[in-house]
Amino acid sequence: MQGGQQFKVDQPGLMKSGPIPVIVGAIAGALWISTGLWSIAGLLGWAVPIFAGVWYVMTVRKSGSMPAQMDGLVNGAILGAVAGLVYGILALITSGIAVSSASLGLFGFSLFGIGDVVSRTLFGAVLGAAGAFGYAALVQQGTIK
Repeated sequence: MQGGQQFKVDQPGLMKSGPIPVIVGAIAGALWISTGLWSIAGLLGWAVPIFAGVWYVMTVRKSGSMPAQMDGLVNGAILGAVAGLVYGILALITSGIAVSSASLGLFGFSLFGIGDVVSRTLFGAVLGAAGAFGYAALVQQGTIK
């Protein structure tokens, strides 16, 4: 990295804060089971990774220390990517179940499903970092105490 900046992957912090965003991602991905909930499930697909980044900073902050900015970004991105991956896998499975025609469901699974899971993971990393950064900035400004 330029300028000798280092970051630390906070494995204990990720393990402590990880279960809640993973459960939220799983529930949001499972909403694709009903076609009536697809609009809400799509919006939650964006919100879950942001929540994961915010949740990471909140959990680490409750333990008594505020993570450094770069550490918060990297670890928020990791947790956001995991939440996005869980959401994408469950969305892939449940949306295939919701499609009435089995041939159309298999077609969507094979061609579009894997790419969607990969993109959900990558966007999850970006949104998780954004959520962690935003929450940390609000804390530093004094907006959130």
